[in-house]
Amino acid sequence: MGQGRPSNILAIVGGGISGLVCAARLGQLNIHDVTVFDTGQNAVGGRCSTRHVQIEGKTYIFDHSAQYFTVSDKRFAKIVSFLHSKGAVKVWPGKIGHLKKGRFSTDAGITQAFIGSEGMRSVVECLASLSKVQRPCWVGNVSFDSVSRKWQVDKYGFFDYLVVAHNGKCADKLMSSAGVPDVHRLLRVRFGDELVVRDHRMQLCSLWVLLVAFREPLKLSFQGAHVEHQDISWIANNTAKLGQKFPASKIECWTVFSTREFGTANKVPQENIPPGKAQGVTNKLLAAFSQATGKGQLPEVVYSRVQLWGAAVPMNVLATDEECVFDSFNNVGVCGDWLVSPCIQGAAVSGLALAERIHQHCNGLVTTSTSLKPVFVPASGHIIGAFPTDQNMIFTPSKS
Repeated sequence: MGQGRPSNILAIVGGGISGLVCAARLGQLNIHDVTVFDTGQNAVGGRCSTRHVQIEGKTYIFDHSAQYFTVSDKRFAKIVSFLHSKGAVKVWPGKIGHLKKGRFSTDAGITQAFIGSEGMRSVVECLASLSKVQRPCWVGNVSFDSVSRKWQVDKYGFFDYLVVAHNGKCADKLMSSAGVPDVHRLLRVRFGDELVVRDHRMQLCSLWVLLVAFREPLKLSFQGAHVEHQDISWIANNTAKLGQKFPASKIECWTVFSTREFGTANKVPQENIPPGKAQGVTNKLLAAFSQATGKGQLPEVVYSRVQLWGAAVPMNVLATDEECVFDSFNNVGVCGDWLVSPCIQGAAVSGLALAERIHQHCNGLVTTSTSLKPVFVPASGHIIGAFPTDQNMIFTPSKS
């Protein structure tokens, strides 16, 4: 494939924001033979996901990963405008801010916050509708044949290009024997709650999330808050946020995120959480929730579930101006929020940038690789991610 035009068959491993945006943009650029492989049992999305829960015969919605996003990049604004026109996103008008010792203060830096129209899953479902997605698919091995210039992607066949659009242990293991050591070196991962600045590895933190429904509303003055507490870092009222209320029901649904320190101190295999650990974490997070909000005795709990995100949020980002990584000699690219900023906008921008690089390469315009040196710097933002703002840019969604 090194001579002449390639056949443009691409495999994207990972159906989160970056992978789906990359696929959609490649389609716009007339590279249509693109397949996104995702492990999601119920939906695509990665960290942009939503859980539907049956409580007393009614379906309630919880955002149990990404909570909201902001817009400060004009390229991302175009994506959000499209999503809004399709009814997939909306502005979150509720109060968002900071909570310390029971006192709430509005975050004046947030000019606009966006959410999925029916939970964050709405965002990725809309993006996934633009491309060919296979799920649930587990890609366990990939390898590059330097003679045929093809990537073999597990049992799914041969592809001209490979895009790695996820991170963590799975990406590290996947690329360890792929034949591209520089790319693998970039994807090596370290976990923990304290940032090791001189460690030339991507660093991810672990966070516990508690989904809890109360029999009665808490009557708090806000809908979302970054919390200053030793155990919890974020709480959000899903019922108010999503405008989901049922007649004759006062049930109120909340999402509670732990701190990084709590996540590390209570780390267990996320695929097999012991029942005793799940109950213990639930009790601790409920106690912290009560303390942080100053509510004292909480209403009756009618539903609760805890989940451990083992690779929750990047703690550092690649120290380069490049928004993606593309190895033009081995036809492999990497995109993700950890290359730009740990947020939905960062993931989308990275996916867009990689699509452009691949398109240029298909047309013979790219003959060199972007930097593959794994030098990282600390990421900015809150424990649950970054929320870029630009006071000079007010985004107005298009009318659907």
